[in-house]
Amino acid sequence: MSRGRRGTVTSGSLPDEAAIRTLADPKVFERAREIARSGAVSDLVRRGDDLDAAVQGSEPAPYRVAIRLDPNGDVAEFRCTCPYEWGGACKHVVATLLRAVEPGAVTERPPLRELLDGLSREALTDLLLRRAGTDPDLPGWIEVELATAPGRRTVDPAPLAAQTRTVLARRVRNYWDDYEATGPAGELHALVEKAVPFLEAGDGRNALRVLVAVAEPFIEDWLAEMVETDEEMYLLFEDLGRMMAEAVLLADLSEDERDALFETVEGWQADLSDYAPEEFSLVTAALAAGWDAPALRAVLAGEAGASLPETEKAPGLVAARLRALAGSGRTEEYLNLARAAGDGAAFAGMLVRLGRADEAVAYAAEHVTSPLRALDLARRLRGAGHPDQALALARNGLGLRGTTAENDVLGHGPVAPLAHWLRDEANALGRPDLAREAARAAFAHTLSLADYIAVRTLAGTEWDPVRDDLLAILDGADRAPDRIAILLEEGLVGDAMAASGRGDFTDEAVLLRLAEAALERDPAWAARFAEGRAEPLLTGGSTPAYERAAAWLAHARRGYLAQGRRTEWAARIEALIAAHKRRYKLKPLLEALR
Repeated sequence: MSRGRRGTVTSGSLPDEAAIRTLADPKVFERAREIARSGAVSDLVRRGDDLDAAVQGSEPAPYRVAIRLDPNGDVAEFRCTCPYEWGGACKHVVATLLRAVEPGAVTERPPLRELLDGLSREALTDLLLRRAGTDPDLPGWIEVELATAPGRRTVDPAPLAAQTRTVLARRVRNYWDDYEATGPAGELHALVEKAVPFLEAGDGRNALRVLVAVAEPFIEDWLAEMVETDEEMYLLFEDLGRMMAEAVLLADLSEDERDALFETVEGWQADLSDYAPEEFSLVTAALAAGWDAPALRAVLAGEAGASLPETEKAPGLVAARLRALAGSGRTEEYLNLARAAGDGAAFAGMLVRLGRADEAVAYAAEHVTSPLRALDLARRLRGAGHPDQALALARNGLGLRGTTAENDVLGHGPVAPLAHWLRDEANALGRPDLAREAARAAFAHTLSLADYIAVRTLAGTEWDPVRDDLLAILDGADRAPDRIAILLEEGLVGDAMAASGRGDFTDEAVLLRLAEAALERDPAWAARFAEGRAEPLLTGGSTPAYERAAAWLAHARRGYLAQGRRTEWAARIEALIAAHKRRYKLKPLLEALR
């Protein structure tokens, strides 16, 4: 199940295209746009801040997409039942958002809470009982909800463990379907997330009860049934390890409790060592370290000259400690640890939370090195009512490079999401110069047609010199999937024709537009280009490939005829018909081009 919590709505109640682009890798976005145009997105329903849809994919059953918007207009969360887990939103989530902004695409319905608030207690109970009669899983989920309800002094782990086994048992029956993963990762994540409210409240003991109750049956089943076949549920280990480490640091366990849990977790890690990431090593590290090391206590107290010992510098352990300190309200200790660990983003983020906006901007300018961290801080500042500081911090972030991992995941580089946010916020706040600066930075990193058009819109009457600047940036780029689309947008057909040989991965629809535009300028080139595109598709072996080949050959035919070479075209198409006479799905498509 693809999952995430990134994204910004920039205007109205749904994101515009520029904002949607920031959610996903550029290649994912382009594929999503094709899906949205193909009619694969259906059942678009909005209930308050929740947007749901079905998206037809390669499987018989459509993928289910759920998107939640928060009160500030951000995409707070998105989920999809597909197995995508490679950073950002999957193509189904993006396609849903692209389709949703089209007029009339979304059916508005009352929020579920509004519907349920109108029922009496007796009617609601009757509704649940009738639903439970047709849904055998519902009683188990209700027991889980009651066992983890806010305000409980002690979580009952039994319903959680039982429901985990129920979910896994269903997976055993239907996990493989024509060698495609269809496991219940989303339901397992929902069980694990029952620990989140307890972590946020600083209640480590109850969080541990939830996590251990889910982890034990999951690990047992994973080792017995999924170790050789699982394609997605092993990702749950990361969440379990991270959250358990935080819970351990919040729980104030006795020595006997720590030893018992250490032995259990160490056993899990030993069993999983040959198969899964070593996520539970973070839990054993947290159990072994605790909070008692003198050097750590000195750092937390902010003593002059105190430094973090090497055993405490593992990023995962530092992050778990910071979350635990934040959850328990120990903000000064949080700041001291973040500073000692060199986590400038965490330090500045806490300053924002404490209302010390100017300090946060000054510290971030010197210590935050990731554009994505700068974006997160800028959003926090904006949400906390400090727009000027947010814009200043974001502008500083435009000069950051980001990490190799960020560049690998995002494809277009981590500056682009920050530049998009700054462009839109600066424009909304009446800072046109800053908006144009950010728009140029966004284009320089994405080289996308959408960002090119955004710069043009903001430039207004000053467009001509800006246009030359952007085209120079484009020409100097080794790879630019939208290069031809941008050149066609500017009417530079000759340049677009020349660019077709640069090896960019370009959308086929754009190349068809290029062939169309080239017909008037150079029909001979258009014919050669179209035939070259058609040739590998003629042996594609599928109806879609044959249809694409025919579309290209139709352009080639027009090129021949525009040159007065009808006889040569007739000979050419007859030769193709003869060469492919046994391809019964292709032959009639070729005959139509005589």
